[in-house]
Amino acid sequence: MADNISVLHIDDSILDIELIRDVLEKEQTGFTIRSVRSRPAFEQELATGEFDVILSDFNILGFDGLGVINIVQRTRPDLPVIIVTGTGSEEIAVEAMKQGADDYVIKHPSHIQKLAQTIRAVLEKKKLQSERRKAEEDLHLSLASLRKAIRGIISVVIYAVEIRDPYTAGHQRRVADLARAIADDLGLPPKTIEGIRVAGVIHDLGKISVPAEILSMPRKLTEIEYRLVKEHVQIGYDILKDIEFPWPVAEIVRQHHERLDGSGYPRGLQGGQILMEARILAVADTVEAIASHRPYRPAYGIDVAMKEIAANRGVLYDPDVVDACLALFMDKGFQMS
Repeated sequence: MADNISVLHIDDSILDIELIRDVLEKEQTGFTIRSVRSRPAFEQELATGEFDVILSDFNILGFDGLGVINIVQRTRPDLPVIIVTGTGSEEIAVEAMKQGADDYVIKHPSHIQKLAQTIRAVLEKKKLQSERRKAEEDLHLSLASLRKAIRGIISVVIYAVEIRDPYTAGHQRRVADLARAIADDLGLPPKTIEGIRVAGVIHDLGKISVPAEILSMPRKLTEIEYRLVKEHVQIGYDILKDIEFPWPVAEIVRQHHERLDGSGYPRGLQGGQILMEARILAVADTVEAIASHRPYRPAYGIDVAMKEIAANRGVLYDPDVVDACLALFMDKGFQMS
């Protein structure tokens, strides 16, 4: 806090102006006081001068403390206002604080002698509020920078996977879009939906460890080849597990081939052992895979994909997720692009 505190005081009583001046000038810490007695003079000083705090009487001829608060909030919102009133009404104090006053002091010897202390306390509070706002702004910028970095990393990862598996180019993005739409239809929180989207666009990251010739094989895979492909979920988890995402991305990626009845992989999880995010991703991944072209078969289309998830509703796939997905395509016109 500055050694010298600059005060703009508005009061239509010369006696009260002198009282406030005498009280503050006795303080060891210096106060510079500029006193005015009317609204025009107050507005002129406020527009041209630099002040640390405003002291305002509540009842001013042709004006009042609430008017002072209103003007300060419109023109100098960071400037604190303390109401100094000869009326000891709690209603006045409450109303002044509701309108934006930072504190109030009653013109009584026991109160007015503590005016300097009140001013310092208000200025300290304002300083702490300003520091907190600055910290929040810095945090917001840091989070924005982090989100930008994450998006950049994710874009590189997607590109790396799709170079190795050109036949499924766009698969991860389409799965992410569908999974996000399902999650939104289910009414999940925005933060959860964003986590599902992020996991969706990198859910096949582990395929970078699978030989490219297997990924592009123009025939059905052998059992050994299929086992190699299935390892991609665990490898994806191993790559992502130490990255401090604000969502359980690594675990969602590892679980997106698990099934409700325990027939999935890599750990044979059942029912509630599977994250809701992974259950959503499982349905989206299945629908996209069936509906789209693969090296070893033509695209089967959305109708076949809808029949698959409907037939296994509650068996392999979460029933609420299946219902939401069916509604998206059959009732709400959702299309994968």
